[in-house]
Amino acid sequence: MVLVRDVDPAHLLKNLPIGGELHPYLPRDVDQDVRAALSAAPFTLIVYEHNSGVRRTAYEALLASYPDYELIIRPRSTDLARQRGAATAVVWLDDELDAKFTDLSRPLTAWLGRHTVRRALGVIREDRYESEVLREALGPLRPTIVRLAAGLSGGERLVADQMFPAAAPVRQAGQLAGLPAAIRPPKPIQSPDPFAAHVADYRPDTDDGVDRLGIGTDVRMLADLVVSRMITPPLSIGLFGSWGSGKSFFMRQMQLRVRELADSARTAETEAGAHGKSVSSYCSSVRQISFNAWHYSEANLLASLATHIFDNLAASGAENDLQRQADLLAERRKTEKTLLGRLSAVRLERRTLTAQQKQASRRRRKPREYVRAVFDSLTDADKAWIASRIGVDRPTAEDLERLAQETGGLRSDVAEFWRRLRQDPVPLLVLIGGLVTVLVVTLLVGRSQVSGVLGGLTVVSSVLTVVLRMRASAERIHQALDKLGGPSEEDEETERRLAELDAESDRLEKAVAELAPGLDLVSFAESRVSDYVEHLGVVSLLRKDLETFATMLAEVPHGSGKIERTVLYIDDLDRCPPKVVVQVLEAIHLLLALPVFVVVVGVDSRWLKKAVEQHYEQMLGDDPETFAENYLEKIFQVPFTLSPMDDPGFAGLVRGLAETEVPDSTPAPAPAGTGLATGDRPPATVAPPLPSEAPAPSSEQSTIDVRPPRLVISSAELDFLPTLAPFIRSPRAAKRLLNLYRLLRARFSGEELAGFLADGDREAPFRAVLVLLAVHVGHPDAVRWFTNLDGTDPGDSALEIVSSMNDHELRPKLERGLSGDSWPLLAGSYQRWLPLVNRFSFARERSMSGPR
Repeated sequence: MVLVRDVDPAHLLKNLPIGGELHPYLPRDVDQDVRAALSAAPFTLIVYEHNSGVRRTAYEALLASYPDYELIIRPRSTDLARQRGAATAVVWLDDELDAKFTDLSRPLTAWLGRHTVRRALGVIREDRYESEVLREALGPLRPTIVRLAAGLSGGERLVADQMFPAAAPVRQAGQLAGLPAAIRPPKPIQSPDPFAAHVADYRPDTDDGVDRLGIGTDVRMLADLVVSRMITPPLSIGLFGSWGSGKSFFMRQMQLRVRELADSARTAETEAGAHGKSVSSYCSSVRQISFNAWHYSEANLLASLATHIFDNLAASGAENDLQRQADLLAERRKTEKTLLGRLSAVRLERRTLTAQQKQASRRRRKPREYVRAVFDSLTDADKAWIASRIGVDRPTAEDLERLAQETGGLRSDVAEFWRRLRQDPVPLLVLIGGLVTVLVVTLLVGRSQVSGVLGGLTVVSSVLTVVLRMRASAERIHQALDKLGGPSEEDEETERRLAELDAESDRLEKAVAELAPGLDLVSFAESRVSDYVEHLGVVSLLRKDLETFATMLAEVPHGSGKIERTVLYIDDLDRCPPKVVVQVLEAIHLLLALPVFVVVVGVDSRWLKKAVEQHYEQMLGDDPETFAENYLEKIFQVPFTLSPMDDPGFAGLVRGLAETEVPDSTPAPAPAGTGLATGDRPPATVAPPLPSEAPAPSSEQSTIDVRPPRLVISSAELDFLPTLAPFIRSPRAAKRLLNLYRLLRARFSGEELAGFLADGDREAPFRAVLVLLAVHVGHPDAVRWFTNLDGTDPGDSALEIVSSMNDHELRPKLERGLSGDSWPLLAGSYQRWLPLVNRFSFARERSMSGPR
């Protein structure tokens, strides 16, 4: 038995002699797709172009995903039929994928089905993949197809030219296979003595870093939904997982993906000179807000959440947009008829003005560009004055900034000069007296002395001109310096307006408080009146604020600062007491009343259920768990559970965490993103230093399709859906079933989608997925059947398993469906998809082991 990490790569790579040295691996754009497919499906097939370096790519994917798996090369049908090999084993298929593969297909299918963690990885050239005989033999295995091109993408070429400068330009991956040792990158510096004293490394528990668990498919699925213009919010997503399962990291990756989509949409709209669905299926203006519920668990949570939302929305706007919004709110305040409406307008206007004030303050705190702009606005005479003032030949913007910071500088001197002229009339009288004297002398001496008098006038005129120019320059520089510091007239106006709003807010709040006790509180006990009034005040004000905000957004024309969508990420809710948990759920319900918000909540679903059960204890019936799930289904339209970390995921993660950053002194460090490359790796002893956690260069953002095709339900799916009617007994459940199915189905494309639909096949995956989803939606308590299903041999009949369900109400419905002519009959058809379907529910993690 040989493990993946111990195998000689020459047994897999055809152009490498036994014991030969590998060159460093060039990361490919499809690496993540191959690793994600290996993690999610039993059989992954890479269809490649000639000269694409496919075997090296496949080997690196195996090494990254399953280093401790037993590797089976050149498998024989007899060995597979006898179930030889460990439970954690992977089969490598290369030349076996030919016309004779029919003999191997059936035993390989049974071998993979015996243990859900087993894997098979095959490589086949695209022309051989077109064989009808081979396609038929591959059918039962339902491989996940990943295509590999020979030509390098722009990002790959950039990395290749950096890694192999002597071989540049590298345009095809196959060029690297026969690369002479003389032009390969030099080996990195060898590790120091492993037994010498070392400084311990440490990785903090934060939400940043590189995805090493293969969550990219899940992130794209949810992020693309969140920012899609093809859906109409409100939308709430429950992101479930136990403590430490990676919810914060997942939400961080979602934020990055949403930002990429919005940036791509904005670029496409700028190039097209138009906006809307005709240009991009994704929103181009998205505001993302993160709210940590734990940080506010001791405060008034609703008020804190409202403040956090509006402060973030206001702070993200441009200064002129904020001014425009404040003026709109001022007009609304004058025309609003209700007290709550006027108070809401006052509150929002104040928030907007405060945000504008902060923007102006930040502008002044970034003086480099601003000082340059002010300096460029000065005339040559102004700059000459600055030069004479500070004693330099050619002043710069930095000189103007220094002049603004000097105590008693130009501003105070100029002000003092004119102040003295106004307070002390002697200098001014002397100047005027001089002019009068010249005129009198002119009249007394006659024409013969006029030229001399005119000479005197010229001198006086020159002096006056200099003085006036000095004053003009001083005033302009004074205005410029005012821009660099000190309150402006606009600041003073804002402060005055804020003071007026504070007074108006106090007046309106008192008026609302006086009216509140007169509201209809008949259904509440007298002792609860004060609590209700307090609660009504916060909730009513928050709701009115949100309505006002949504109305404002609707009135803004597209492309002029309009926020299309606001995504609120709520984290650490499972660290809060039950009362706070329920308050957050109430706040989410409030946000969902408006068509502008999408809410993503990261939480342990068990914590949610317990909090709801405890808070509504007096209202529960005999089945508190069902009550909690029904309550949560009203809040979360899309429940999604993170996949638990499996053995390959753990192996990849700890390998990444154990990587040591290459020292600065390393002459030729490998480029970022090759952390799992095997080039220049010593044989199974001490590994060389690996590069830091940095993602490989990717051209994904530039290649995002901003107008992807919409998902269309096929006629086969439409014909199958009515068979699920016994499980779905309400309109909400029907919407939930179809929404979840669409979301799950969006994970697949190309040949993978064709295999998923498999029109005409009773065991088609889409049929099993729809049955499982229908049971989850209609009977979320039917955990027992899923447990029995998961522990059954894949070849068993699903009908036999259902017969053992005793008196459960689900039994006759399942028996009726399985006895028909459209539901899949084999237990294996359901087993394969059970782990994935379970993730679209409030199911616990223990029911989600296996492929993802």
